[in-house]
Amino acid sequence: MKLITCWILLLLCLIAGLYPFSHHSPLITYAVSNMAVALCLIHCSMWAGWPTTIKIFLITWLTGYFTEVLGVNFQFLYGLYYYPEGLSGPLVLGVPPMAMLIYFPLGYTCFIMGRAVIGGLSTRVTGLGLIGVAIFAALAMTTHDFSNDPFQSTVRGLWVWPNGGAYFGVPLQNFVGWFVLTSFFTSIVGLIANSTEAMKSISIPKPPNFFLPPILLYLVFEIPQMLRPILIEPTPLNLSGSGIAMFATTIPVVAALLVLYGQHSSQDSH
Repeated sequence: MKLITCWILLLLCLIAGLYPFSHHSPLITYAVSNMAVALCLIHCSMWAGWPTTIKIFLITWLTGYFTEVLGVNFQFLYGLYYYPEGLSGPLVLGVPPMAMLIYFPLGYTCFIMGRAVIGGLSTRVTGLGLIGVAIFAALAMTTHDFSNDPFQSTVRGLWVWPNGGAYFGVPLQNFVGWFVLTSFFTSIVGLIANSTEAMKSISIPKPPNFFLPPILLYLVFEIPQMLRPILIEPTPLNLSGSGIAMFATTIPVVAALLVLYGQHSSQDSH
């Protein structure tokens, strides 16, 4: 029943993300974020248990929120930017806490894809494997940011870069900062997943189809970027975001699915 709920939430995320496509309101953005959060909370609880899920959620959300508080107030990590009043919900210390919820589902989807690629969905991942998963997840998250940030900031104005930047108004420092931050918190998530408590649930083998909802959720995040030149306008900004979404963000998804189902068929053949 829980897995069916994940599939329903995935479908709702897709529908909410595409309609009404050209007039995305903060309400629609929150709807997608909150449904994605619910999907990943439910899925992670089935994979690693509720205590581990709560720890992972708090680590990703709080790390994302407080890093952005430092960014907005002290230009830490990302460069000079700010959130306008009201567009992304109430601001606390200059940052909308509700908008930061997206760090959890995006981080979880990228982490699961990394674990799938390294073959660590039911085993501990340590040493270079732990670092490799963190780098893989951080690359996937930063690639998403490349496809998404210019539209959300330069076009929609959900956050503002006053000094602009070379990439459609976004500075390169932002993407470097994203990579550093996401490498950091996905490393911590990996350590949490290695705990004895988490492994009681993680070590129970699960079929490949079990991991489809979070992997496909990452793809659902990208579909609006892919379609913007068609459904809104074929501007250079929209075409760039669409190209990255189609030909770069799909790489981790395909890699995760190939390894996931390749391992399964290999096991079946024995």
